[in-house]
Amino acid sequence: MDRREFLQTLGLASSATLLSSCGSEKDQKKLISYLVPPDDGVLPGEARWVPGTCTECPAGCGIQVRVRERRAVKLEGIADHPISSGGLCMRGQASMGRLYHPERFRSPLERDGAGGYRRISWEEAYRRIGRTLGETHRQGKTNLYLAGRTTGTLSAMLDSFCAKLAVERAPDFELFAHAALRQAYGLLFGRPELPRYRVEEADFLLTLGADLFETFVSPVGFAAGLARASERGTFRWEHLEPHVSLTGVNADRRLPLVPGSEPYLLLYLLSHTTGKGERRLPEKLRRAIPPFSARQASALTGVPEKVLGELLDRLERAERPLVIVGGLGVAHRDGMRAAVFAGLLQWLTGMTETTVDFDGGENYRGVGSLIDMDRLARRLGAGEVGVLFISRADPLYQVPDSIDLAGHLKKATLSVAFADLPDETSQGVDLILPLAHPLETWGDAEPRSGVHTLVQPASPPLDDTRGEGDILLDLMRQAGDGPDGDYRQFLEAAWDKRFGPGGRQTLLEKGFLTIPQPEVPLALDAGRAAEFFGERSARESLDGPLLVVAPSIRTFDGRSAALPLLAEIPDPLTTVTYGSWVSLPPSMAARLKAVDRDELALTTASWGGKFPGKVQPGLQEGVLVIQRDALVGAPYGWVPASGEALFYLEEVQVEKTGGVLVLAVMAGSASQQGRGLIPDPVHRKEEHRRADLYPPHAHEDYRWTLAIDLSRCIGCGACVASCSVENNVPVVGEADHLKGREMSWLRIEPFYNEDGGVEFLPMLCQHCHHAPCEPVCPVYAAYHNGEGLNVQVYDRCVGTRYCSNNCPYKVRRFNWRDYHRPEPLPRMLNPDLSVRSRGMMEKCTFCIQRLRHAKDRARDEGRKVRDAEVTTACAQSCPTGAIVFGNLLDANSRVYALAHSERAYRVFEELGTEPSVFYLAKAVTGDG
Repeated sequence: MDRREFLQTLGLASSATLLSSCGSEKDQKKLISYLVPPDDGVLPGEARWVPGTCTECPAGCGIQVRVRERRAVKLEGIADHPISSGGLCMRGQASMGRLYHPERFRSPLERDGAGGYRRISWEEAYRRIGRTLGETHRQGKTNLYLAGRTTGTLSAMLDSFCAKLAVERAPDFELFAHAALRQAYGLLFGRPELPRYRVEEADFLLTLGADLFETFVSPVGFAAGLARASERGTFRWEHLEPHVSLTGVNADRRLPLVPGSEPYLLLYLLSHTTGKGERRLPEKLRRAIPPFSARQASALTGVPEKVLGELLDRLERAERPLVIVGGLGVAHRDGMRAAVFAGLLQWLTGMTETTVDFDGGENYRGVGSLIDMDRLARRLGAGEVGVLFISRADPLYQVPDSIDLAGHLKKATLSVAFADLPDETSQGVDLILPLAHPLETWGDAEPRSGVHTLVQPASPPLDDTRGEGDILLDLMRQAGDGPDGDYRQFLEAAWDKRFGPGGRQTLLEKGFLTIPQPEVPLALDAGRAAEFFGERSARESLDGPLLVVAPSIRTFDGRSAALPLLAEIPDPLTTVTYGSWVSLPPSMAARLKAVDRDELALTTASWGGKFPGKVQPGLQEGVLVIQRDALVGAPYGWVPASGEALFYLEEVQVEKTGGVLVLAVMAGSASQQGRGLIPDPVHRKEEHRRADLYPPHAHEDYRWTLAIDLSRCIGCGACVASCSVENNVPVVGEADHLKGREMSWLRIEPFYNEDGGVEFLPMLCQHCHHAPCEPVCPVYAAYHNGEGLNVQVYDRCVGTRYCSNNCPYKVRRFNWRDYHRPEPLPRMLNPDLSVRSRGMMEKCTFCIQRLRHAKDRARDEGRKVRDAEVTTACAQSCPTGAIVFGNLLDANSRVYALAHSERAYRVFEELGTEPSVFYLAKAVTGDG
């Protein structure tokens, strides 16, 4: 009899009396399910992995969901996924909190007479929708369906639904719709699409405003691609922007740019570039482009003439250059010109044949722009709209206030929101239909042409929610014109028709399916381009001081602000967690005599607000920055010609009120204070070796070690989020953060130099071999084990905090309270490790629960743990592969090679603590 059979028999025998007293057969089956493996093969204590797609933003990264006892507990990337290459950003990691969010809608809600909402059944909701659709159709009104970006089979389902129920499908709404870029490509090439930018294949990258690592198109994909490109010593990246972004500080060189001057820089490059091979601008177009000197460009952009010459030289010498303009680079009045000039430059230099891929481009075909939202508001205001469906979008929060969509929405006969959590839009409609989470329902997506990704349930529904596809089928059947079966059957039929049975099986097994796309020749429409130059003259520069409304790496366009974990993770550049703030340049701070947390009053002709200030090194004079989610409403404007949002507020008056506001800033110092935490790669000191007074530790089989390549770390915080979810790190709230009582086991420390440049240092428990925390623990809760880990025994700990006081790295955390997790958040907890209680110290364990599982599996097979067989949560999530975990005793392991690299060093090595975390200093490039 094996172990499992013995435990099963023992459990059944000891439970016989209890089972005989159970009140129903249903209760007995519920109990027995944990003693006898069920028919579906799910074993208690054994994890299974389910492939899927992250839907927290439009990028469509591939995920694998770790499921324990029929509940999802962790998300990781799919290693070979064509979009995300195995990484997952902090928003993707935190999106698990959306599934278990305590405020999720649990059933349909209908607005009552008192302005609140009352619960109703699905049948009541369907009847009201069906009745109103019929009434408005007879009245001659138009019924509309507005959704967030929708691709794949659901898009086809929406088309069918709209056709059968006489509903007009409006263009999909996304605030970051890249409208100017798509319109520019349509004008130049007749393809109003967003191409795929192949950064991994470029040898020279020039970006203007595009926040590749925060929100632009596919941040995880760009991070992975740039990491691969940087492996080539010849790769060079120049980034120009009006503010300071995470993307900018990670470029080889960041150049401040006069806000709104992108067209002038691109025009200079365009007018002086000779072109690749035989490619030349047509004569008609060449005559339309005005000559533009370096002196003119420098005066308008603020970029020195010498630097402009360097950019031009690099562009012409590169074999596979890539120029990307986007984000804030086109979010101004002259953004359309910037997009057109960039497109022409891409065509002239041959990028459209190499690094700018239209055939495998991003799938934004159904996405509209603010032009469509303005048209919708006008139709609502005119009383033309009957039933308005709004699905997976929050236009009332994101559409500019000047369009007044919120005011006009009240004139719809019936407004219906398909939503999962309360937001501005769902709280402004007549009827709310609760959407199932993507981890509770079936679906698919096509985020990029030819790339099909799977959505499938990993957990049973928590409440009375339904998937959008099933809701549409229900409504069609109510109208007497719907297919039989549920949405999963509809999906499988569509997959069989499009991919064949073999393709469907691949999609289900791998979580994605890639279909090669036909090559379509790209032709420049020189006539339309010349007309554009003739019609549109250069506009005046933006009027300062300017407030830049920047997208947020933590909340995207504001949609992720509801996820509690993201508020706990510091903003990468300011280390602010809770609250909103305005970043101001050091020169303005000196003039106002303002310091961090001073209250600043910001006013324009039509808007005003008060925020705590945060001095931002590197920010140029006359430019302030605020993140989108900090704004109440949407006071920014938009461009009627392109439909692009204007993420600049001009002529902002700034005054110091004299008040001081609270702001949770997690950084101790923005400077290294000469401590050499991140060595200068050019003037690096000799490695400090000290005589060891301690006896050596014996490590028989394993010495677990972490290596972190600072050349690859971009400070994105994905590792911090992954660590928190994996290790049940509590969300403590703003009050504790203000007291310095954060609980994160891993932090990213930004250190600024005199020029405003930033270097990032991930800091976690160093698992020292001569750990200062161990000898001061009076109860031996901290000790060094035989595998090189600095272990923390929670049940021994009595909370003296001596260990924290003695730790030079300040990576230990004290539980000040028993942190409450409202239902159903406890279901999100990782069952492989305990939840620590009040009065205990805790810290990074190198994910010891993963190590135990890997060693158990290896022991059963009579071998040691292989290299890369087990890794930490932080390493697994890192989009750039900056973190590597392994056994230092294995001379063939990757971590061994990194730890013995010429670039390897350890923080505070001179203290003699012998850390197990090796950092690799940034490599010195030929360009400096």
